[in-house]
Amino acid sequence: DDIQFLAGKERTQEEFFHTFNTLYESNKQIVITSDRPPKDITTLEERLISRFEWGLTTDIQAPDYETRIAILRKKAQLENLNVPTEVIDFIAGKILSNIRQLEGALTKLTAYSTLTKNELSVSLTQEILKDIIPLENKKVSIGQIQKGVSNYYNIKFNSLLSKKRTKDIVLARQVAIYLSRELTDMSLTSIGGAFGGKDHTTIIHSYNKIKNKIKKDKNFKGIINNLVLNIKRG
Repeated sequence: DDIQFLAGKERTQEEFFHTFNTLYESNKQIVITSDRPPKDITTLEERLISRFEWGLTTDIQAPDYETRIAILRKKAQLENLNVPTEVIDFIAGKILSNIRQLEGALTKLTAYSTLTKNELSVSLTQEILKDIIPLENKKVSIGQIQKGVSNYYNIKFNSLLSKKRTKDIVLARQVAIYLSRELTDMSLTSIGGAFGGKDHTTIIHSYNKIKNKIKKDKNFKGIINNLVLNIKRG
């Protein structure tokens, strides 16, 4: 799981390379997860990338609203839980990130209801899940965004603020600018100032570049969604 954390760790990559080969030659099934495609993991050895791409590579997106409702209903059915429809709808509309959080929220609710003998309602759900739900609407600063993006792309924080034009730095900088517009209420001028004095034309160009890339590339859209969650958790 989280194979992207091998990036930059030469000895660990060497050990994993031999482990992978041993498992593969023994006809074992290997399942690897990452928050980005193998080719997008910087400083990952080419021989590992090629092996990761031998098998099926598929993009797993965060569940949409209808899928979240279906997951909650199935969980309630399997656990023989009596959860009102409006409560399931509320949870599905508030917890957008992943299946574990959805199921964890439902488990927390039903445990509380069982212990206190209180019937579940939307208002009770809001109170019980108040430590979970705010994460989805949590405000973040540009500094937090810059830190999260630089960590994700494995580049130095100061590179985002510099005039360097290497491909990986440009992409990371544009992503950080895009997220700064999406996740904060800062003006174009303020965002530009936070990125080394970039003018508003550059900010708009960067924003539109990433916005269009998200529309065309599902993998990239998933990366951005994961970044948002990581930044809000951070």
